[in-house]
Amino acid sequence: MSIVVRRGQAIAEPRSRLLRFDRPSAAGPSVVDAAPSGPDPRHELARLALDLVVRTAEPSDLPARWTTYPFGQEVDRTRAQLVPIRSRSALLASFSREASIAVSRGAADTGLPAGPVRVAYAIRWLELGDGRRRPAWASFVAGPVEIVAGAIAGGAAGRTGEPG
Repeated sequence: MSIVVRRGQAIAEPRSRLLRFDRPSAAGPSVVDAAPSGPDPRHELARLALDLVVRTAEPSDLPARWTTYPFGQEVDRTRAQLVPIRSRSALLASFSREASIAVSRGAADTGLPAGPVRVAYAIRWLELGDGRRRPAWASFVAGPVEIVAGAIAGGAAGRTGEPG
């Protein structure tokens, strides 16, 4: 969203390109770019997705909050609402409008782990990036552990069936 100053009043206008306005000065009129306010949602979503991938790579290091059942329910519920979104640009627009995201914009800078809504948006960002559907939150979090456990169980099952 661009901020435009006209006749001394700041007006927010939704436009995809930066607007230009004339600023009166003693040297004559000059043109100045109006910079968009707030953090870029593309960078914020990409950072959230990277944080999610890094934290879930080793499930033993997950934030305690992420392993709770209510957190997983909220992530899955929000993800279900994001399924109709088919492009990253539409996801960015939804992310920018999300009330719970707007209220907690500064929380990401404090180093606290993301909340369930942010996690859901990060997962959808990853899905739209590579076209692969991710499993439910509980499986997503326990993924590497389940893969290793399945490989061990599969290997042990194969050995027990062999004649000794």
